[in-house]
Amino acid sequence: YFNSYRASLMVVLLIFSMLILIIISMVIFAIKKAREPIVYMATTGYPPNLELPEGCSYHMFMSHVWETGQAQTHAIVRELQLFLPGLKVWLDVDELIDTSKLEESVSDSAVFMIYYSDGYFRSRNCRREVYAAIRLEKPIIVLYKGDTRELTDSMIMECMHSCNDQGSPGSSLVLERIFGDSQYDLTASILNQSPIQWLDGGGFSAASLDVIYYRVLSHLPYYQSHPNELSSKGIMVPGELGPVPAHAPINVLVCDSNNGCLEMAEELKAIASERSPDCLFIFDAAEYFANNAVEEEDPIDSVEDEGAGRHRLISQPKTGDRPTFLLLYLNKLTFGIGGHHNAEMVTTIEYCINNSNIHIILVHEQDSLKGGCKFDEFFKVTPQKLIDEPNNLYGEMAIPLYSMKEYRDVSLKLILMRMLVSDPRLINSSERRYKESLRRMLSQLKRGN
Repeated sequence: YFNSYRASLMVVLLIFSMLILIIISMVIFAIKKAREPIVYMATTGYPPNLELPEGCSYHMFMSHVWETGQAQTHAIVRELQLFLPGLKVWLDVDELIDTSKLEESVSDSAVFMIYYSDGYFRSRNCRREVYAAIRLEKPIIVLYKGDTRELTDSMIMECMHSCNDQGSPGSSLVLERIFGDSQYDLTASILNQSPIQWLDGGGFSAASLDVIYYRVLSHLPYYQSHPNELSSKGIMVPGELGPVPAHAPINVLVCDSNNGCLEMAEELKAIASERSPDCLFIFDAAEYFANNAVEEEDPIDSVEDEGAGRHRLISQPKTGDRPTFLLLYLNKLTFGIGGHHNAEMVTTIEYCINNSNIHIILVHEQDSLKGGCKFDEFFKVTPQKLIDEPNNLYGEMAIPLYSMKEYRDVSLKLILMRMLVSDPRLINSSERRYKESLRRMLSQLKRGN
């Protein structure tokens, strides 16, 4: 009797212990899920309203060609659903059973989304899906990854060559539905109908997600009837970059012969003013060097150089003790044309490299219409002495600069973040954790590229 009672008691205690462990595990899981980052509306603090249109079972149909786009498409969809768990996406790996019913699946989705990669329009099934979306007047969103100009040309040529088969509404109409009223210009705001370039890492993927969510939500019933609740700033996505604080004035130097750099510096100043008004001062590099050389001997307010033909940039007295950065805007023309090096640029860079108080920030233009090129090209045109040790000009990762507004804002904020990380005077001791997050963000950008 004793042994039987003891055994029964042990079983009861064991069951009770297991129940306690299960409850604790469920609580931990619930807390963890509650803390997971999700998309929410800035106006309400709650996730978006995902009400589906009548007759639809999915928010979006994801169309792609398997051979060149499957892996990237699946990764994008998983990321979209990670931050917005209620988003219902028709994806082949999850839903495809019978290819003869592709048109029905398109009809069952509120939005038709294309991930364009090489060979998309050459795929018969992809063309079937596109034709069905146009026939059913579904909103069409196009994603792509890679060089904007190259992909645009490829997309147009492939569509014109392939989309004239039986059942096609005509390649002109297909292109019209893909590009909308953008006239094939993909450099304006990507909140319009034009294709969306997908970017990875360093705050860019969050910006990509923001634009995709915005475009999908704008076609759902609730936001069709409440458009004011959905604006370019109405969706909050985990990982988005907010205003970047600076706790000291910053000197930004630009070289007069570095065409396009001054305009970028002025944009940077506007972004910096969101959080820290009047914190960023722009100087012509040569004038700055002259002013500070004179200040060391006999401080004066400014040095005028009327004959140099330089831009009249801001002149401030006694600025040498501020955190100072040379912006180096990299495109095809940075170091000259046809093997003739830009002597002023080379001299300016050498001066800054040899001055421990001046940091160089590399900014890489991505738009081919503005002289953007692959980074490898700079090693062919940059004077070798700047590339080699001890100068090692390209030892730091360059910040990519995009033309589309949403991505350009990220680029400019990353430049400010690089400045904060480079000089401890720009961030106070209470923001050390913030500084570490900046380092991680910049490291993520490096891995993403």
